[in-house]
Amino acid sequence: MKIIACCKIVPDEEEIRVLPDRTLDLEGVSTKISHYDLNALECGKKLAAETGGSMTALSVGKSALLSPSKIRKDILSRGAADLSLVIDDDRTFSDSLETAKVLAKAAEMIGSYDLILCGMGSSDLYLQETGIQIGTILNLPVTNNAVEIRPAGDGIIQVDRALENEIETLELPLPAVVSVSSEINVPAVPSMRDIMGAGKKPVTELDKPDVQTTPALTTLSELAPEQQERRQEITEGDGDEAIEKLVQFLKKECL
Repeated sequence: MKIIACCKIVPDEEEIRVLPDRTLDLEGVSTKISHYDLNALECGKKLAAETGGSMTALSVGKSALLSPSKIRKDILSRGAADLSLVIDDDRTFSDSLETAKVLAKAAEMIGSYDLILCGMGSSDLYLQETGIQIGTILNLPVTNNAVEIRPAGDGIIQVDRALENEIETLELPLPAVVSVSSEINVPAVPSMRDIMGAGKKPVTELDKPDVQTTPALTTLSELAPEQQERRQEITEGDGDEAIEKLVQFLKKECL
């Protein structure tokens, strides 16, 4: 099985500072693979091993995010045989449709594939749309929120998809596009051998796709939520009276 696993490079949210005016300070913030895309990479690695296939990692974005060798090695240390990149400083990649159009074109430029994997959302925006949009653009079978993917015969995969109160099992003909849930696996920490070997794997910088990618969304502002001081309400005691007092307080506050 030939797999393409899409991954987004995002700022490390733990390093983002909130300024007094509630704006976000990204100066000097390091970058990382989006948390949810780690699940896609882990899933692709597992499927490639099970089927005797291979996985290509794919990422699109600005040069400041994709040029550092540390990021490239981090991606390649997670099971990909090679890495394809679309580096474009002229696009904003500010919404899912813009990103999906470029990813879909990049997949076509890579060539033949059986399965495109995405995370359910990205750590920065979490719109949960990109995978569905890629499948629609490429006119392929597509589903999301996958918690398990199994090869099921020649050119078929079975996908367990989590709904609100049940698991739905689908059969998809290949090629297909699947967005995986964070519940599908626990991403492995790359071993030292994986990290050392990552530097020897090929990286291909694809040509900028000739597609119209006017952003469908406009960001008006980015503000952190207003911070509120903790009320520090304390209910003393451990008897029935104290418990009832706490329950009544929670009901009053609609908590």
